[in-house]
Amino acid sequence: MSLLGATKESILRELEGEPKHGYAIADSIGISKGGVYSHLQDLKEAGMIVVYEVEEDGREVKTYRLTEAGELLVEALKKAE
Repeated sequence: MSLLGATKESILRELEGEPKHGYAIADSIGISKGGVYSHLQDLKEAGMIVVYEVEEDGREVKTYRLTEAGELLVEALKKAE
């Protein structure tokens, strides 16, 4: 059982190894593009991820990556499997 919730756990696991933007995360884990952002906001407020803007194709795009705390949580989740 995860206190985190399956969707947030999937997001954290998706961000392991490389930063991604919200649409890519939503597509990869199979949730709505609008719905992913409430989960991302919760994870940001919990200190598990950070958001920063990068330029892609001449426009600024928000990109998400794990913090050190987020990386530690993902590692702990793997060990708990």
